[in-house]
Amino acid sequence: MKFLWLVYLVHWEIPMAFDEAYKALAYAYEEYKRFEEGRDLLLLRDACEKAWLAIILATDQLLVSKGVGKPSSYRERREMLRRLVAGRPELEGLGIDDRFYARAYKLNILGLHEGAIDPEDVEEELRKAEEYLKTLESLTG
Repeated sequence: MKFLWLVYLVHWEIPMAFDEAYKALAYAYEEYKRFEEGRDLLLLRDACEKAWLAIILATDQLLVSKGVGKPSSYRERREMLRRLVAGRPELEGLGIDDRFYARAYKLNILGLHEGAIDPEDVEEELRKAEEYLKTLESLTG
């Protein structure tokens, strides 16, 4: 009985997590659009924060779906992602870990915390976040 419950959770958790990731990214796009209308830099930071959340949700779901586990911290997420990608040419070729680190730096550090990212760069980062989500979703299906 426990196994059936686990199968149910794993089966339903994947689409829900990606739904949440896409929802967070949609909110990021909305914040960016609001920024364009009023040029309020706080909205630009909000867009970065929401896009970073989308990256986190998608990455966690990939790790769970591949049996690595659900991380409880950024450090653990980074280590789990490294373990997952190591020695798997199909994943290494996609540059998932490099893409994750790039979004972490640009969205989380530069965008959210330092507010030191140009609007054009944020728009590009949102597109890259969307590509990342699509890549990870294709790996869990």
